[in-house]
Amino acid sequence: MRELSARLGLDGDGSGPDRLVDHLRELQFLLVLDGCDRPRALLTPVVAHLVRECPGLSVIVTGPERLGVYGEVRFGLQPLAVPSPEDRTDVAAVRRLPSVELFLRCTQLVRPNFVLTDENLEAVTELCIRTDGLPMAIEFAAARMKLLSPHRLLQQLERGLGSLSGTEFDTLSRHRGMGDAIERFLGGLTERELSFLTRLAMFRQEFDFAAADGVSPVSTAETRELLETLVDKSVLTTTECPDGDLLIIMLGLTRQYLLERVAGGADLVEAQAAHARYYLSATEKAEAGLLGPGHGKWLQQIDHWMPDITGVLHHLMVAGDTRTAARIASALRLYWQAGTRIREGIGWLEACASGVPDPAVAAKTQRALGELLLCRGELESAEKWLTRARKGYEQLADGTGAAACTRRLALAAFGRGDLAEADRRLEECVAVSWVDAAGEYAEALRNLAECRRASGDLPGARQAVDEALDVFRRAKDVRNLALTNYVQADIIFDLGDQSAAIELYQAALLQMAELNHLVGCAIGLERFAILLTRSRGRSTDTWRRAAHAFGAASRIRAVTGWAAPAATRVMVESLTEHARVRLGDDEAERLAAEGAASKPEAAVARVLTPLDCTKFAAEWQASDNPLTQRESEVAELVADGLTNREIARRLGIAEWTAVNHLRKIMRKLDCSSRVQVASWVTRRAEERVATSVE
Repeated sequence: MRELSARLGLDGDGSGPDRLVDHLRELQFLLVLDGCDRPRALLTPVVAHLVRECPGLSVIVTGPERLGVYGEVRFGLQPLAVPSPEDRTDVAAVRRLPSVELFLRCTQLVRPNFVLTDENLEAVTELCIRTDGLPMAIEFAAARMKLLSPHRLLQQLERGLGSLSGTEFDTLSRHRGMGDAIERFLGGLTERELSFLTRLAMFRQEFDFAAADGVSPVSTAETRELLETLVDKSVLTTTECPDGDLLIIMLGLTRQYLLERVAGGADLVEAQAAHARYYLSATEKAEAGLLGPGHGKWLQQIDHWMPDITGVLHHLMVAGDTRTAARIASALRLYWQAGTRIREGIGWLEACASGVPDPAVAAKTQRALGELLLCRGELESAEKWLTRARKGYEQLADGTGAAACTRRLALAAFGRGDLAEADRRLEECVAVSWVDAAGEYAEALRNLAECRRASGDLPGARQAVDEALDVFRRAKDVRNLALTNYVQADIIFDLGDQSAAIELYQAALLQMAELNHLVGCAIGLERFAILLTRSRGRSTDTWRRAAHAFGAASRIRAVTGWAAPAATRVMVESLTEHARVRLGDDEAERLAAEGAASKPEAAVARVLTPLDCTKFAAEWQASDNPLTQRESEVAELVADGLTNREIARRLGIAEWTAVNHLRKIMRKLDCSSRVQVASWVTRRAEERVATSVE
């Protein structure tokens, strides 16, 4: 009050506060109080008194937390935008981002010739991300560029926050380093708040309230109170998810400061232990969730957790706690299989499989490892680990676990082409009492149905698949329902109902795409394309769709590491070669490349496009088109300049059949030459374009 009165020339006679209020009461006045990051208890009553007594007064206060005055509106100052993963390959796009723009401008003050290039792009973007987009941190980073490359500076930043420091010439801030700035920023916290914040610093990215509560040393109510306080003090911020949930954010530099502060101490050990306990509980809960209707949501949730889970696994292995690491890695069995991390899963499971002292955990880990190796097509290694796991389960008198290993050994036999052994093992599996593992029982039935179909026993296959579907429906296991519908569709097709088989595939593929289950999409794309070529192989468009689908599936398998079963691989290779004959090398390669470049949901949509929406069907069904669908296809190929022999190869028909089709076309169109047929096709195409433009 006294300082403000003095600034306004009011010091002297009379009582200070009253005279200040009298002076401001009739004025429209803006008061700016900058740098109010400490004495809130003293400032709040003063500001409250002034705004209450002076209706024309507006006050702007800069500081980390609210004053708590009635009518106060908070404006959060956001960091500068930093690069996203999508930006990291585009120099021009990255250069336009405010954080990068500031970094380049400040760097050029100490290194005038420094420019952003393809070679330093990754390091510069990572530096801007590591500074959290904070201008002061960016200025300190740029100041160090006088003698360092972006890559070297990143290495120094890994070793400590001391690398982000400078002099009064490097920033307008009164602070000489980010460590000093953060220390002052956190200086107003109580020991209780600081200890809780250290627990939260273990999270490598955004986290929700449940996660914070999971690592908190206090009650849920106290955790909520602490979080609200830290948000009010701007130590933490929140962001809203599309579904309305809130995620809590701690800046990376704050996190680094807190972890450096407790490095080597008991507080860090306790925080790491709490972090590991939370993710052990979370992943084992997710393991059950992946078997139900929430499969897709659980995959997304684990994707979000993975940076933290990876950190936990590294810590546990270094600490020698292979038991907990194995429990987490094996609980993620279905997650490893669903996306692009199967090789990573194998790596963690191999690291744990032989060193787990707990027999039950060891057996589960070995079983999960064997299953992932089976997915990779490494049958010999898979059988080794599955055999060890089954022996472990038998020693534990765990019949269900042993049977689960037997089922996977049956799949290995099926992959080798030994249908008799596969059938015998699967019969052994379905005879087991699956009291607490109905899903495993149903998967054994599905595998048995596949085996019976391969051996020609369609009635037996139909019975097994129907029973499996019934179990999965009751469990609302959408992933396994879709996989089992693939099998059912093939069986129904073999029994003669092509339309029903196609409808089943359409529904199952759409379900897999909705789940974002990459491997499930690849399996469905391959199997449905094979079915289409068997049922509608006369249509050129079928081969276009097949080439596109095989290209997409091949790319998914390459990215995920999943190997196609031998029988599927041989069939796909054969049909791919046939597509090259039918479409021509250039067209087949173009479609395969287009499929490989497309997202799984787009590839699914492409292969499911109804035939009457394709290039030829719309034309041959037009009311003014005198040609049949096959004749329209032949006419199009004539217009493309193909000979009768080439047309026959493309359409998979005899050459004399192509000649007969051409004769009918010429008769219907009253044409006497191939040139006239080509002219008719071109003219109709131009008319269609003109009509669509109108």
